[in-house]
Amino acid sequence: MEISDILIFVGVGVLLGISAAGLYVWSLYQRLRTEIDQLVDCAMQQAEADMVGLDIEVDQGVYFCYNTTDKQFVCRGNTAAEIKESFRLRFPNKTAYLAGGHPEVIAKFRAELSTIRSDENTPSV
Repeated sequence: MEISDILIFVGVGVLLGISAAGLYVWSLYQRLRTEIDQLVDCAMQQAEADMVGLDIEVDQGVYFCYNTTDKQFVCRGNTAAEIKESFRLRFPNKTAYLAGGHPEVIAKFRAELSTIRSDENTPSV
């Protein structure tokens, strides 16, 4: 056997080794990606189960909130604080988020909510 034949065998062996390592890394990546996708899907389902999207409307100064998913009435109130309290009474283990409504109504409602939050974070004297 000549040295050139040995070099060819070594070269082929190295290429096969590199190919095998690449295939292993690729399969590991695919398995991890699948596991991560499943974890993310599970977390999203849990978050969706714990949250209620609200479409908010105003009629004669009163806020009316409806479930985004099924358009069922959820709660009403004159202020964001009343809406927050009504929602907590009806859904004590859930969190609400503003999902839809007229942009001006949502902006006004968010401004009221931020006032409530800042008041809650202010220490009482």
